[in-house]
Amino acid sequence: MSIKQVIESIELLSAAHVDGETVATLLRSRGVADVTVTRVEENGLHTDFLACTLPGRNPEAPALGVVGRLGGVGARPAVTGLVSDADGAIVAVATALKLADMAASGDVLAGPVRIHTHICPHAATRPHQPVPMMKSPFAMRKMMTHEVHPKMAAILSVDTSRGNRFVNRRGVALTPVAKEGWLLRLPERMLDLMGWVSGELPVVLPLTTQDITPYENGLWHVNSIMQPTIVTTAPVVGVALTAQTTVPGCATGATNAFDLDVATRFCIEVAKQFGAGECAFHDEAEWAALQQRYGSLAHLQTVGHEA
Repeated sequence: MSIKQVIESIELLSAAHVDGETVATLLRSRGVADVTVTRVEENGLHTDFLACTLPGRNPEAPALGVVGRLGGVGARPAVTGLVSDADGAIVAVATALKLADMAASGDVLAGPVRIHTHICPHAATRPHQPVPMMKSPFAMRKMMTHEVHPKMAAILSVDTSRGNRFVNRRGVALTPVAKEGWLLRLPERMLDLMGWVSGELPVVLPLTTQDITPYENGLWHVNSIMQPTIVTTAPVVGVALTAQTTVPGCATGATNAFDLDVATRFCIEVAKQFGAGECAFHDEAEWAALQQRYGSLAHLQTVGHEA
């Protein structure tokens, strides 16, 4: 179970004055040596980008990336407390804490895991249908330059996804795999892992093509869960925290520790198997066949032509 680490992360990130160094200090105290905090400021706004690496038994093996995606953990002074949008950061921090605790107890994963997120307790909100959402402190592509590392061979992007009517069930859903403008099928092993950690049939969040294009094009997106795919050739799977009702990203009191525990345990189980070469995100032969038959769709990672 990772519920202890989830609760620790919730309590830590609920503080009005939490910042990246506060989180980094906790991670270092648990044995995570490779932790960096980068504060970025622009036009009176700032956030702390947090990055850490759990090296595994073979630090040179392909690394799994876990990206905690969010606009902010809080929307102060407009609202008081931890917002629904904080889920990505909570899972990222909880995953790092759990992997560190496992390593300290002798369970070291086969390969490295790179965990990135950002800590912003005073983010803004923005209009969105059907409910308002949180707004990232900076343009999305700039955010991605800090949240996605070139050595991430595959990425789990964790994000609150309650502001839509596509998955009308509380829990955790997965997205199809996104890679270089393509939407690919989810591997059976990943569906197995979600079923095992949740004890329920796996649920898939449907995506449209525009959901995997950059925010800068001004088109509607379900949320920012797939934005890591705009800056990498690595395959990306979204890990979406869902609800039966539509919940604004800026709503407080919406954090559910049990759902976050499922998401955290899923990330850890994928990390175990990915590092051991037992959980590929896509089929290389199918990928080659798609490229040969239909060509590249990498232009969907750009803003495209102006209307």
